[in-house]
Amino acid sequence: MDKKEVIKERRYDAPRKKFGGYGLTAFLVLAAAILLIFIFLRIDEFSEVLSTVMRALSPVIIGIIFAYLMNPLMNVFENAMKRFFLKHARKITRAKKFCRVVSLILTMLILVAVISIIIYMLIPELTDTIMGTETTEGLVTILPQQSENLKTWLQDVLNNDSKIAGFAKEALEKGANYLDDFVNNKIIHYTSDILMYIASGVWSVFGIVYDIIIGIIFSVYILLSKETFAGHAKKIVFSIFKRSRANTIVRITKLCHNKFTGAITGKIVDSIIIGVLCFIGMMIMDIPYRLLVSVIVAVTNVIPFFGPYIGGVPSIFLILCADPIKALYFLIFLIVLQQFDCNFLDPKIVGGSIGLSPFWVLFACVVFGALFGLPGMLLGVPGMACVYMIIKEAVEARLKKRGLRTDTDYYIDADSVDEQELVLVDPRLDPIKISPDEYEQKIKEEEHLYDDKDDTDAENEDDKEDNKDE
Repeated sequence: MDKKEVIKERRYDAPRKKFGGYGLTAFLVLAAAILLIFIFLRIDEFSEVLSTVMRALSPVIIGIIFAYLMNPLMNVFENAMKRFFLKHARKITRAKKFCRVVSLILTMLILVAVISIIIYMLIPELTDTIMGTETTEGLVTILPQQSENLKTWLQDVLNNDSKIAGFAKEALEKGANYLDDFVNNKIIHYTSDILMYIASGVWSVFGIVYDIIIGIIFSVYILLSKETFAGHAKKIVFSIFKRSRANTIVRITKLCHNKFTGAITGKIVDSIIIGVLCFIGMMIMDIPYRLLVSVIVAVTNVIPFFGPYIGGVPSIFLILCADPIKALYFLIFLIVLQQFDCNFLDPKIVGGSIGLSPFWVLFACVVFGALFGLPGMLLGVPGMACVYMIIKEAVEARLKKRGLRTDTDYYIDADSVDEQELVLVDPRLDPIKISPDEYEQKIKEEEHLYDDKDDTDAENEDDKEDNKDE
């Protein structure tokens, strides 16, 4: 028996394996259905168990997120060092380990330095904003003055209208009575609850700090052995699925990784540029709180679509307390800046890596934001891009099998397709109309070529194994 027959016998061995696979699939489907019914019947207990598991895994999840965010910068350092050290290294393996460790250290140092610089610059700015300086007044002084001015304005308005004055007086009396009753009678009963909430909040802060520290340690190990983890994942995929399906899963996973990395990296770069431009514009127009407002605008700009509005409202309020005219100037400047970002900068930096229309960007922000909150708004757009890409590839693959064209423009004005003629779709060629018999012949030829290619690959693998054994 030659090698080719052995390979085919190994691949299509006996119907017992086929029926055994069917039995295993039926058992797994039945077990999954029973598990889903059990979860729906005991959803509260399941939610509690799931939250406990998520709390236990939170350091690992934080470590994966940190590693994913630091990986692009680490790759830049590592590739630059490899181009230099691998030319002069005596041992390639040792040189690669050296480049990996040094690039990881540089990435961590840059991350710590950036966070330290931001904190060092923001704390004095926050202190000056709240308490004021020798030349400028802070919010502690400005807010009472603004409230007195508002009270005086309201009194002038109410004095001119007796009906509004009566309603306002009655509302103020009810509010004062409720506040007096709350302070004198009810606040004592809430004291223990307030103390418990404060203690719980302090404990939660310590828990978050602990998770972040452990997560950073996890991220170091993940970045040092990222190829090994990727190899284990591919090994599991190829052991479960057929070769063609496993190759498709690995390819789509790599494309999704590229989309996520490109989207996150591009959005961070875009936000830094917007923050710098905002600071320069505010400095030219002599608008107060320029550093604090620029950081707020840059951080919230990471959120697609809604980010500029989320960061613009508190920024305008801060400037409004100090100078209403400057707040108006800032509002106009922010609108111009965001138009520049939406129409020019963001499409140039992020648009190519996402490949989504504005409708799907808005859809992802609204839906994922409603489901998962702020993390959903941050990761919803690249996640939606991956879902869109997977659905598009699946639809186009089925269209090709049916002998139909894959370009969307063809279906915009098409009310029907020709039932007799088929279109041969080849990514390298233009669509060609052929008869059903010719199409079936083409499909058979392609399947025959794929079978021969798989047999050749299997023979090469067996030859490699035989050489290793020898």
